[in-house]
Amino acid sequence: MEVQGVSGLDTATQSVLSDSRILGKDDFLKLLTVQLQNQDPLEPQDNTEMVAQLAQFSSLEQLENMNANLSSSLDLDLILTQVLNNTAAAGLIGKSVMANGNAVELEGGESASVNFDLAANAESLTVSIYDESGTLIRVIEETGVEAGRQSIEWDGKDASGNGVSGGTYTFKVAAADGEGNSIDVTPLVMGSVEVVKFVNGEAVLVIDGIEVSISEIVEIYQEEA
Repeated sequence: MEVQGVSGLDTATQSVLSDSRILGKDDFLKLLTVQLQNQDPLEPQDNTEMVAQLAQFSSLEQLENMNANLSSSLDLDLILTQVLNNTAAAGLIGKSVMANGNAVELEGGESASVNFDLAANAESLTVSIYDESGTLIRVIEETGVEAGRQSIEWDGKDASGNGVSGGTYTFKVAAADGEGNSIDVTPLVMGSVEVVKFVNGEAVLVIDGIEVSISEIVEIYQEEA
């Protein structure tokens, strides 16, 4: 009887792994079957080794099942968290909130507040305001600004002193200490929640005309009567 050599087994092994470099349970079983088909009938595989390989196959299958169950659990937790956030969002209508964001809504002919959180006392501070096209229209400079949540009033005018039209504008804040070292600044959006929208399954709050994801909310507070 002609017995297939080791090279034949190597070729079969390569065919098992040709589609993927990751050995899954199906590949493991196929490889074990190929190994049995190519064993020497005069020196069959040892029973102990066979049992060990079957035990490895069983362990691999259990690990893959555990991984699949874990992935399903994580997906379920994500969906549950999203549902809870969306449910809570509806209760925020009419509430005053603070959120991370660098937008400011301007009513034509009026002023607007630019809000931010300053990590340390700043010797110098610059607020740059941009229109919807990203064009810089105004720079406001301040000195001696204390650390914490601050608000700079923008009079609604551009660099030439002309009033700009109402709409949503963005801003950047740069601050430095007395030695010129940069200070961290977190831009903020503050106002009342007017509307709750749902975009791709996630709640989006409209705060005084500015859209902010619910995940960006950092504080909810009650207005004084």
